[in-house]
Amino acid sequence: MTAAPPPEELSEPVVRALVVAMRDGDRDTFYGSFAADAELTDDGALQDLRSWAEREVFEARGRLEVAEERQHGRYLLGRFRSDRADLHGTYWHFQITDGRITRLDVGQG
Repeated sequence: MTAAPPPEELSEPVVRALVVAMRDGDRDTFYGSFAADAELTDDGALQDLRSWAEREVFEARGRLEVAEERQHGRYLLGRFRSDRADLHGTYWHFQITDGRITRLDVGQG
Protein backbone atom coordinates (compact mmCIF):
# COMPACT_ATOMS: atom_id res chain seq x y z
CA MET A 1 0.00 0.00 0.00
CA THR A 2 1.53 3.28 -1.17
CA ALA A 3 0.26 6.79 -0.62
CA ALA A 4 -0.50 8.28 -4.02
CA PRO A 5 1.44 11.13 -5.53
CA PRO A 6 -0.23 13.93 -7.53
CA PRO A 7 -1.89 12.67 -10.75
CA GLU A 8 1.11 13.66 -12.87
CA GLU A 9 3.26 11.30 -10.80
CA LEU A 10 1.10 8.16 -10.74
CA SER A 11 3.18 5.03 -11.38
CA GLU A 12 1.39 3.53 -14.39
CA PRO A 13 1.73 5.77 -17.49
CA VAL A 14 -1.65 5.00 -19.08
CA VAL A 15 -3.47 5.39 -15.74
CA ARG A 16 -1.64 8.66 -15.17
CA ALA A 17 -2.74 9.88 -18.63
CA LEU A 18 -6.35 8.89 -17.94
CA VAL A 19 -6.58 10.61 -14.54
CA VAL A 20 -5.01 13.80 -15.90
CA ALA A 21 -7.31 13.68 -18.95
CA MET A 22 -10.35 13.42 -16.66
CA ARG A 23 -9.18 16.44 -14.69
CA ASP A 24 -8.48 18.43 -17.86
CA GLY A 25 -11.61 17.35 -19.76
CA ASP A 26 -9.42 15.89 -22.53
CA ARG A 27 -11.61 13.42 -24.41
CA ASP A 28 -8.94 12.47 -26.98
CA THR A 29 -6.42 11.37 -24.36
CA PHE A 30 -9.10 9.75 -22.20
CA TYR A 31 -10.51 7.58 -25.00
CA GLY A 32 -7.04 6.99 -26.45
CA SER A 33 -6.05 5.33 -23.16
CA PHE A 34 -8.41 2.42 -23.85
CA ALA A 35 -8.10 -0.54 -26.19
CA ALA A 36 -10.76 -0.65 -28.91
CA ASP A 37 -12.58 -3.54 -27.18
CA ALA A 38 -12.15 -2.33 -23.59
CA GLU A 39 -14.78 -3.19 -21.00
CA LEU A 40 -16.00 -1.06 -18.09
CA THR A 41 -17.98 -2.07 -15.04
CA ASP A 42 -19.53 0.28 -12.50
CA ASP A 43 -20.39 -1.39 -9.20
CA GLY A 44 -20.19 -4.73 -11.02
CA ALA A 45 -22.56 -3.83 -13.86
CA LEU A 46 -21.15 -3.85 -17.38
CA GLN A 47 -21.44 -0.41 -18.98
CA ASP A 48 -20.95 1.01 -22.44
CA LEU A 49 -17.62 2.81 -22.02
CA ARG A 50 -18.38 5.85 -24.16
CA SER A 51 -21.89 6.40 -22.75
CA TRP A 52 -20.64 6.03 -19.19
CA ALA A 53 -17.68 8.36 -19.72
CA GLU A 54 -19.77 11.03 -21.40
CA ARG A 55 -22.36 10.92 -18.60
CA GLU A 56 -20.12 10.49 -15.55
CA VAL A 57 -16.89 12.20 -16.60
CA PHE A 58 -17.41 14.79 -19.32
CA GLU A 59 -21.00 16.04 -18.94
CA ALA A 60 -20.83 15.96 -15.13
CA ARG A 61 -17.20 17.15 -14.95
CA GLY A 62 -16.11 14.05 -13.04
CA ARG A 63 -12.70 14.01 -11.38
CA LEU A 64 -10.82 11.39 -9.42
CA GLU A 65 -8.88 12.62 -6.40
CA VAL A 66 -6.48 9.76 -5.79
CA ALA A 67 -5.79 8.98 -2.16
CA GLU A 68 -3.79 5.80 -2.66
CA GLU A 69 -2.38 3.65 -5.43
CA ARG A 70 -1.70 -0.08 -5.25
CA GLN A 71 -0.59 -2.86 -7.58
CA HIS A 72 2.03 -0.67 -9.29
CA GLY A 73 -0.53 2.01 -10.06
CA ARG A 74 -3.17 -0.31 -11.50
CA TYR A 75 -5.52 -0.02 -8.52
CA LEU A 76 -6.50 3.41 -7.26
CA LEU A 77 -8.52 4.40 -4.22
CA GLY A 78 -9.93 7.86 -3.86
CA ARG A 79 -12.76 10.33 -4.08
CA PHE A 80 -14.79 10.71 -7.27
CA ARG A 81 -16.35 14.15 -7.52
CA SER A 82 -18.66 15.46 -10.20
CA ASP A 83 -21.67 17.72 -10.63
CA ARG A 84 -23.78 14.63 -9.84
CA ALA A 85 -21.88 12.88 -7.06
CA ASP A 86 -19.30 13.19 -4.33
CA LEU A 87 -18.21 9.64 -3.58
CA HIS A 88 -15.55 8.87 -1.02
CA GLY A 89 -13.92 5.46 -1.00
CA THR A 90 -14.16 4.61 -4.68
CA TYR A 91 -11.86 2.13 -6.36
CA TRP A 92 -10.61 2.12 -9.93
CA HIS A 93 -9.06 -1.20 -10.98
CA PHE A 94 -7.30 -1.22 -14.34
CA GLN A 95 -6.30 -4.16 -16.50
CA ILE A 96 -3.70 -3.11 -19.06
CA THR A 97 -2.31 -4.84 -22.13
CA ASP A 98 0.25 -3.33 -24.51
CA GLY A 99 -0.05 0.09 -22.91
CA ARG A 100 -3.85 0.33 -23.25
CA ILE A 101 -6.61 -0.19 -20.70
CA THR A 102 -8.51 -3.35 -21.58
CA ARG A 103 -10.80 -3.36 -18.55
CA LEU A 104 -11.73 -0.81 -15.93
CA ASP A 105 -13.75 -1.74 -12.86
CA VAL A 106 -14.99 1.18 -10.77
CA GLY A 107 -17.12 1.13 -7.66
CA GLN A 108 -17.57 1.85 -4.00
CA GLY A 109 -15.39 0.05 -1.62
